[in-house]
Amino acid sequence: MKRFLTIIVITFLSGQGFGQDLNTENMASINGIELYYEVHGKGEPLLLLHGWTQSSRFWADYIPEFAEHFQVYAIDLRGHGRTSALTPGFTIEKSSEDILAFLEHLGLESVKAIGLSFGGLTLLEMADSNPEKIESMILIGASHNYNGADNNLDDSFSYENLPDAFKEELKLNHQNDEGKIKALFDPNLNYQINIGEKALETMNIKTLIVNGDSDEILGIDHAVALHKKLPNSELWVVPGTGHIAIMGPNKNSFIAKSIQFLKK
Repeated sequence: MKRFLTIIVITFLSGQGFGQDLNTENMASINGIELYYEVHGKGEPLLLLHGWTQSSRFWADYIPEFAEHFQVYAIDLRGHGRTSALTPGFTIEKSSEDILAFLEHLGLESVKAIGLSFGGLTLLEMADSNPEKIESMILIGASHNYNGADNNLDDSFSYENLPDAFKEELKLNHQNDEGKIKALFDPNLNYQINIGEKALETMNIKTLIVNGDSDEILGIDHAVALHKKLPNSELWVVPGTGHIAIMGPNKNSFIAKSIQFLKK
């Protein structure tokens, strides 16, 4: 769990996307919550789904180039950013249902999508329940079989144990709502996904699987297993990187590869 905490802290303190103004602000009333999203650019719709404890601001440095090719929808997932706080009974399936309801709200029949970590799990759930909604997808640090509780067996991962600098970044990212932030660290959250191999084998969505070769949270085996089971997938193992494999020196190559993949 300490390795997991280190990864999240590095993600926030890297300065990725913070302090930058984004152009649009929108709210959608769906599934009993207010879901915040931004729209940038013109073209085919592209969803950007962030990781756990992050928000749409993570994508700020990526959006300008993506928006040259797509109409980008950067979303704050349930419990994150400016979207409503977590409600009782949270599941990754509910996060998936939020995004499906969001597509219906906007009248989007199908989309291309990129999901990082938690965002990738949400995408996989969408692909399992409503594959016709996703034209193609990019999964970064995601797994079809994962239980977050396994990473906190000693209860060391709590809001109270976070470094002060990380707490301040969380407050900036979540509108200074400490109650919302603490809810994300509830050890009793049902943060798990379990999609069977047979379901994966029938999931014929064009998929790019991106994974760091030193992923501290999931390792590499899960990405290889996904690639073997998803019939229309490519695997990109990024050397010398961990769970957030698309940051820093890998950002530009990720953007270029993603655009090429999604526009095929």
